[in-house]
Amino acid sequence: MKAANAPQKKMLATVKVLDFTQYLAGPAATRLLGDFGAEITKVERTPEGDLGRKLHIVAPGVSALFLAACAGKKSIALDFTRESARAVVHELVRQTDVVVENYSPGVMEKYGFDYESLKKINPTLVMCSISGFGQQGPYAKFTSFDIIAQAQSGVMAMTGDPDGPPQYVGNYFGDPNAGVHAALAICAALYHRALQGEGQYIDVSQLEALVYLDYINFPLQMMTNGRISPKRFGGDFFSICPYGVYRSKEGYLVFAVAEHQWGALVRAMGKPELEHDPHYATQTARVSRRPEVRAHIEAWLQSFDDDATPLKLLAEARVPSGPILDIAQAAQHPQLKARGLWQDIPHPELGNTPVARTPFHMSSVDLTIPFRAPYLGEHNEEILRDRLGYMPSQIADLYAEGAIVQEAQVKTLRGAGRL
Repeated sequence: MKAANAPQKKMLATVKVLDFTQYLAGPAATRLLGDFGAEITKVERTPEGDLGRKLHIVAPGVSALFLAACAGKKSIALDFTRESARAVVHELVRQTDVVVENYSPGVMEKYGFDYESLKKINPTLVMCSISGFGQQGPYAKFTSFDIIAQAQSGVMAMTGDPDGPPQYVGNYFGDPNAGVHAALAICAALYHRALQGEGQYIDVSQLEALVYLDYINFPLQMMTNGRISPKRFGGDFFSICPYGVYRSKEGYLVFAVAEHQWGALVRAMGKPELEHDPHYATQTARVSRRPEVRAHIEAWLQSFDDDATPLKLLAEARVPSGPILDIAQAAQHPQLKARGLWQDIPHPELGNTPVARTPFHMSSVDLTIPFRAPYLGEHNEEILRDRLGYMPSQIADLYAEGAIVQEAQVKTLRGAGRL
């Protein structure tokens, strides 16, 4: 056990990251690195900075997406077309461990920020590029967003009712998945560098990261040479039963009943005779009679006045099942509260903003989010002065030239003593 007042360590406390990312795939990677203690300097391209700032607005000029994805990062806003701004980037790279970017392939090279250029400045640099399709191949130059990756990875084809159209998963799924894969690869590259003294370039694509996640459908299709061709199955999983969505008295519940749990389920339902009934006794038999199994379960669920009672019986029988919660209900989940997922981060305009902490729980390190997401260019002076040793006159010259910018709200809030 740690002493009550012992300073808590940060796992990546000495790691400095330059974050050239926007929207969500890249910011998800650097947010995770920041959660582990890396110092994240967000390099935003003027005039607008991270375009994620314009999405999912919760107050004038304030994006919920940006507040969540960019918590714990500092912002410097640079005009990449200006030589003085590019010089700032190169100076920062000299003292940087990791560069992460998710511009379209070719953008970083246009400004001299590609890996081949930057490793001449810092030979042990670890750099990660995240894109829809990767840096090479026939689709490398194609633009992509989360829905494009979902569409081309098979995710949408496997989502929705079997007789309906393919469905988009109700969350940005391809973006943060690519970001988590990128963060893991970066940590592995840093470990490799510690052992071998060698930098690394990492190329992560949304498409490959989504396909990699599918341990069911691709193996079934490819390992049988197409004999098994997975199709979307809606609320009834195609090879396990009962496993899916079932109508209850108050809405819908889910079940995930493995082979050995069938007996516990039917006993909890008060129908022990079904345990050894040859029509239902095996997984194969139940799968072939999914509508009948559904009828038994739904009739039982709807015999109650509420959903809490059957859920209690199922929990006591250790049958995997649960309610389908909407976002408001899930946010108040008692398990999430007990484990401290939500951290209230003060914001000068919104007050306390709840942001999800990293889902990892470590025995001896601090995973608290250090501070809120930044305003555009909020930390220009701090980064130039403290990291690069710029004098006030030099910083003033960069502002006058337009090489750096800062949104007006920063000056206003500082003048009011709120920053």
